[in-house]
Amino acid sequence: MKKFATILGVCGTVMLAACGNNGAKNGDTVIIDFAGFDKNGVQFEGGTATGFALKLGSGQFVPGFEEQLVGAKAGETREINVTFPADYVPALAGQDVVFKVTVNEIVKE
Repeated sequence: MKKFATILGVCGTVMLAACGNNGAKNGDTVIIDFAGFDKNGVQFEGGTATGFALKLGSGQFVPGFEEQLVGAKAGETREINVTFPADYVPALAGQDVVFKVTVNEIVKE
């Protein structure tokens, strides 16, 4: 039994270290590169940036964007699917779009 407890202690330590890197959370600032694409896969104007600092939970981006970056880790690339609001830029209002987002860095709160 003592041997088993020792193994659990070591594994517990290893698991805690691994669990300590749960990725970005609300309040953290993620430094991201992103590009937005319409439903036909065409990149749209004004939907691209590099080295952009975004504080998660700030509501700075369209609804649903920031929430999909919670849990992301530095170096990870995600496809963020959102629908632009009806009162958005006329050419994109109400459209489903995809942003390809790379998280370059996470600045913890």
